[in-house]
Amino acid sequence: MKLSHLIYVGSLLLTVAACKKEEHTSLYGAGSVPASLTSTSVRNLPGAAEITYSLPHDNAILYVKAEYERQPGNKQEMKASYYANKLVVDGFGDTLEHAIKLYVVNRSEQVSEPVTVTVKPLTPPVTLVYRSLKIGEDFGGLRISFENDAKADVAIHVLTPDEKGVLSQAHVQYTTLEEGLFTLRGYDSTARRFTFYVTDRFGNHSDTLSNVYRPLYEKLLDKLKFRKVQLATDIADDWGLPMENLWNGSYVGFWDMFHTQTKPFPQWFTFDMGLTVKLSRITMWQRQTPVNDWAYNANNPKELEIYGSNNPDPDGGWNNWTKLVEHKVVKPSGLPLGQLTADDIAAAARGEEMTIPLDKQGVRYLRVKVIHTFTDAACNIAEVSIWGQP
Repeated sequence: MKLSHLIYVGSLLLTVAACKKEEHTSLYGAGSVPASLTSTSVRNLPGAAEITYSLPHDNAILYVKAEYERQPGNKQEMKASYYANKLVVDGFGDTLEHAIKLYVVNRSEQVSEPVTVTVKPLTPPVTLVYRSLKIGEDFGGLRISFENDAKADVAIHVLTPDEKGVLSQAHVQYTTLEEGLFTLRGYDSTARRFTFYVTDRFGNHSDTLSNVYRPLYEKLLDKLKFRKVQLATDIADDWGLPMENLWNGSYVGFWDMFHTQTKPFPQWFTFDMGLTVKLSRITMWQRQTPVNDWAYNANNPKELEIYGSNNPDPDGGWNNWTKLVEHKVVKPSGLPLGQLTADDIAAAARGEEMTIPLDKQGVRYLRVKVIHTFTDAACNIAEVSIWGQP
């Protein structure tokens, strides 16, 4: 046989060998089917259950797998490392009994015979949060409080008819807080229907509450009536950036702000709104230049209190002042100073809204007590807007 023929035949054999189906086998060999779990126990939780078990003595075990249905036909799978002796099955929207099949899986992906346990979840968070809702009429809308003991990831939906009378979503409050309060604004004082329900990330849905509410009347106060008041203990302005910049209608210019002297904290300042008002809310804007490099930084307030009075002490003392609200500025991203996300920039542009409790009496004078700024040097605030019922 010629050399060229030998080379051709050899190449053909190599090609055929290369085209054979590749086979994968476990590095651990076939092994044996793992034994099943033993000594299982269940602790039922709101919308969930914790299952504790004992693993068989087998060094080849990789994980434990749970198979179950949150709702009929909605198959789920949960895995737990062999380092653990428990797992949590969650997402249930009822308090019915559910069968959970538990499997031991080894490093060769061999699966044990199932062990079936029955769980009976406690009342799910969507129902608990829904039942906790407290809804009251507020200035320009509603005030909604809730409790969420499980700190579950839920959404509180608020709907109301639009201008065409079609029921539409007005607001969604996403939360994992144990308790909270939020407001709905922008409505006149005519009666209208609002509808509420709660959902979670698993697709569970609470009952629906619908009722007619009449928001309280409020108006944006006329800033042309605001006047600076310099009491004996008040902080003075500095850098040629007077208090009047707080109500000039703008907050994005590089020097468009009120700037105090560099003094120890706390420090405070006072102004006259020009009339006695039962306040509903106050919004303050941080210094935030067009490139947003000052938000949540430098001399912007981090913690403050607002007081009201109708008869301030001439000596600058705190007699005749009533605390209206206290507020902490929270940076949404939680990033260090000088680092901002799109959410941070958007939150700064919306301003820091402070809701005044309904039981507070009408006042004419406001005193802002700044406890801390982001660097505790001086304080600067770009703008303030105030709503209430004159």
